[in-house]
Order: sequence, then C-alpha cells, then structure tokens
Amino acid sequence: MPAMSDKAALRRRVREAFPGKVARDAESALICRHVLAWENYQAAQVIGGYMPMAHEADVTPILLDALAQGKTLLLPRCGCKPEMAFHQVRSLDELIPGAYGLLEPAPDAPVVEPGCIDLLLTPLEAVTTQGWRLGKGGGYYDHLLAAHDLMTLGVALSWQWVEAVPRESWDRPLRAAADRSGIRLFE
Repeated sequence: MPAMSDKAALRRRVREAFPGKVARDAESALICRHVLAWENYQAAQVIGGYMPMAHEADVTPILLDALAQGKTLLLPRCGCKPEMAFHQVRSLDELIPGAYGLLEPAPDAPVVEPGCIDLLLTPLEAVTTQGWRLGKGGGYYDHLLAAHDLMTLGVALSWQWVEAVPRESWDRPLRAAADRSGIRLFE
C-alpha cells in the first residue's frame, strides 16, 4: 500500500506546476471543444459533471452545452466521506455553496442513481497514460467508481499528466481522458 505521504507529495508537486489561471483557461477551452465534438458525449443523454476548483480544468462550457442540448445534467453533493450523491440540475444558477467551497445542487434537487450516468466527467489531481487517476484525497470518486462501472472521462490539464500514481486495491482506471490534444481511450 502506498504511503499517504506519497500521494500528498504528488498532489503538492502537481499543484506547484500550475502555471496560473490564463493557462488553465486556455487549455480548458481546448479540452471543452474536444469533448463537445466527441461522439460519446454527443450520444450521452445523462452527463455527470463537476464544478471545478481553481486549479482544475474548467468544464463549465460542457455543463452549459449539456443543459442547452436537453441532456440530463447531474452534479455531485458531497456527504460524509466518502459518500457523494448526484442531483439533477436544470440551471447552474440554482447551485448553492457547499462542501469544500464548491457550488453544488440544493439538497432538495432530484437525486439520480449514478448507474444512470452515460458519461462521467471526472476531476483529478494527476493522471497516468494508462488512466490511473489521483484525486484530492477524500475518496468520493474512488468510492463511486469502485461501486459503479461508468464511462469515465478524466479531464486533464497538461501539467497533470504524470508517470505513475500511488494506487490502492479499490482504484479503477479511467476509461478515457480529455486534454488539449484530444480524447485518449484507455481500453
């Protein structure tokens, strides 16, 4: 089992490589264009998304497109670690401040079972070219992915690609990742 300090050190190293908001926004725009053009996104009717933290890829254009296309958009609400529920969102304007300072659906927004998700946009701290992902350390996505076989699309900024990440027995690789070059399939 990897030491928690190994994970913390890798998270710190990747975050220190963050070149700033301008670079993040430019790469995010490229990533969003690739995802919006991808046949898996176009065919998906239920999209699981996330509201990005400052150092993550900004997927807001994808979320807005999903709503405009009449897709069902689900966003997470974090409960007690590692529980996370996906709630249907009809507008990003209805989000409220929640866990970790992120906007999230209101508690009374309809809950949808994760197994209904056709495509899950997956945030990450780091990712390998084999699809192994390092998250933030809360275990929310690890718990979800261990319980459900979902089409996961990691959303990776260029400085988040790494050679290896410490893995646990319950970790599951992503099925694909989007970056500024396009979509990479891992299966």
